Amino acid sequence: MDDVRQEVEKDSKGWPILRSAQDLDCDGKNPTTGRTCVLGYHRGNHRDETGTEWLDDE
Repeated sequence: MDDVRQEVEKDSKGWPILRSAQDLDCDGKNPTTGRTCVLGYHRGNHRDETGTEWLDDE
């Protein structure tokens, strides 16, 4: 298995810069409408801009 790691962004003092999951795009698309999730990158329940919620198939 390949070890894939993203470089951690750091501030001027060397501390890691933390990001909210909502700052990262979720790759989930509502299978019924095709609208993308607005909650940020995660697994589980998704919600689109209309408020419609759906669950990952995985």
